[in-house]
Amino acid sequence: MKKGPIMDLERFAGLAEAYGGDVGRWPIVEREAAALLMAEYPEATAPVLAAQSDLDWALDAWRAPAASPALQAAVLAAAPTERRVAPWRGWIWRTGLGAGLMAAGAAGVMAGVVASSAMAPVSAEFDVITAAVSASDALDAEVVGDV
Repeated sequence: MKKGPIMDLERFAGLAEAYGGDVGRWPIVEREAAALLMAEYPEATAPVLAAQSDLDWALDAWRAPAASPALQAAVLAAAPTERRVAPWRGWIWRTGLGAGLMAAGAAGVMAGVVASSAMAPVSAEFDVITAAVSASDALDAEVVGDV
């Protein structure tokens, strides 16, 4: 039988302070141990949860006050305005981006050329060896035929 985490009253109080009086808001791994402790010591756990539930209720009921129209106007007036970029800067940006893409494409083509040319001597070497072996087999065949 698998046992869950063991919890003492001090740990229970710390979790209630951190997560509130509703055990459903606690981390899942702590809930089973809390339920076992609440069943075993209801007279010790109930006041802890009640105190934290009062605080939970007060925090859930609190709403931030709305900003006054004067504050909203001041914030909007202090906000930065949209910067206008000179048209030639946009052209340079687009041209630079296109040049970068063209350079990347050219580098890819060059890598392909280098890779394929590196393989060419190897295949030509094999062709020479194959031709030499074929020629020697033909000579051997003539020798065998003469015997």
